[in-house]
Amino acid sequence: MRQGLILILGLLILAGGCTACPSRLELASGASFQSQKFNQILDPEAGRNLKPVESLDSEATEIALEKYRESFKKPREPEKFLMEIGRGR
Repeated sequence: MRQGLILILGLLILAGGCTACPSRLELASGASFQSQKFNQILDPEAGRNLKPVESLDSEATEIALEKYRESFKKPREPEKFLMEIGRGR
């Protein structure tokens, strides 16, 4: 009886080592992402400001917009890929 109790107690102790304890990395899951996102936002309150942006005049904006639209009209040249194999010095 005593050996059976020791055996069961030993198995419980060994099985206790298989439980999943969250590591420090798992506990801080998403903290790095949230930190980087916060650091990349220049003005967190910008969404609440409903005033129109007055940094570019209408002529400069129109020119930039036209160049942007023209960039889609002409087809892009395919990228050239050259790989040399076995060419020694």
